Order: sequence, then structure tokens, then C-alpha cells
Amino acid sequence: MNKQPVQFLFGDRELLLGVYDLLMAPVDVIVNPANSGLSHDGGLAAQILAAAGDSLEEQSKQLIREYRQIDSGMAVYTEAGRLSYKAVIHAVGPTLGEGDEQYKIERAISRSLQLCEINNWCSIAFPAISTGHFNVPVQTCAQAVFRSITHFWDARHECVVEKIVLCLTERNYQVFLDAFHEDAIVPDLDSAKSKEDSEALIGHIDLTDDDIRELESDETDDWFKR
Repeated sequence: MNKQPVQFLFGDRELLLGVYDLLMAPVDVIVNPANSGLSHDGGLAAQILAAAGDSLEEQSKQLIREYRQIDSGMAVYTEAGRLSYKAVIHAVGPTLGEGDEQYKIERAISRSLQLCEINNWCSIAFPAISTGHFNVPVQTCAQAVFRSITHFWDARHECVVEKIVLCLTERNYQVFLDAFHEDAIVPDLDSAKSKEDSEALIGHIDLTDDDIRELESDETDDWFKR
């Protein structure tokens, strides 16, 4: 790796941005950039499946048998198989052209973090969701990542998730770094709260009544418990 990783501190919480191998990330859980069918048949998803083995594939098929597909913006999880992680979260991002791409990435990241909170997983590693075969611009993904993470942490005085690692490629590293600096990431939560008029800084995500009911529904609870 020839690019220096960058550390951002939010109080006692750590965000690392660097050119990392997702399958080597020192975290509790990793995020698979999945498609709606959880087929894991290309790119990073295929690499994760190859490393995890048959149990990940079978559990993914079971989820699809039960729910037919996982919509953009949703996240579910399976066991990690042969991988050393506590689980693999499958975050379904949007394809370029389907609309609301940034919001759907924000939602997928937020739901992944909620899964960590529910299951007491303290650290998580994300790739650049939807920037591969789904062709979403890297800058769109970077802005979504910034907004969802800062909102998630800013909304919680106490939080299970203490460490987030962004595992980027040489191609998208600088775009992420530039986007984070442009959105004025601050080093701690108190500084973020002092900027009350900066919605971009806080990374606010509006949840509709339907969203809240969905999070509380039995079906969603079943997904969370996988």
C-alpha cells in the first residue's frame, strides 16, 4: 500500500480510511457489497464467498427463499463461515440509474451499523458500496458514507460501535479523502454538535413513519437475527 491511512476521531470513536484488504480488516464484522439476490457472483462479493465457503452461500439462499429479494438500502447478515469474523453483513446498494442512489447507500450503511448495535459488534469494515459493477460514482458513495456515519455517531452519546474501517482501492481512496475534507469532518462529537446549522456536517437522514415501522416489524427482526 503506498497511500497513508487517515484516522478521524469522534470522541473515543475511530474512523480509519485507507487502502486495505477487506478480508484482512481487524474488526468484528465485514460488509459485503451485495446484490438484491445475494448471489455473490462477481467482484468483491465473489471473493468473500470464496473465502467464507458454502455456509455463507446456503444461508444467503435461505434468505432469498424466505424474502425473494433484498431491496436496495437493506442490510442482512449471515455467519462468516471459514472467515474469522463474527458475521458478514450483506448491504445491498443501488445500481446507477435506479434513482436516489446516495440515499440508498446511506440507508444501507445505517442499517449495517444498526445491526452492529443490536448484536454488540464493536467494529466494522466497509468497502465502497455500489462503486464496482453497480457503477455509482465514487464521490456519491463517499458523501453517503460520511453522512451516514456522522449521523449515526452524532445521534448516540453511548454507542457499541467504536471503530469503523473504510477499505478502499487505490482508485477510490483519494476521492473519498477529498470528499471527507470537503464535508468538513471534525475530530470529535462536541465539535460536530456546535455546528447546528450544518446539516451536511451532521449527516442527517430523514426516516419516514414507514421506515420506523419497518425497523420495528417482525420481518425485519427476523433479518436482524440471522
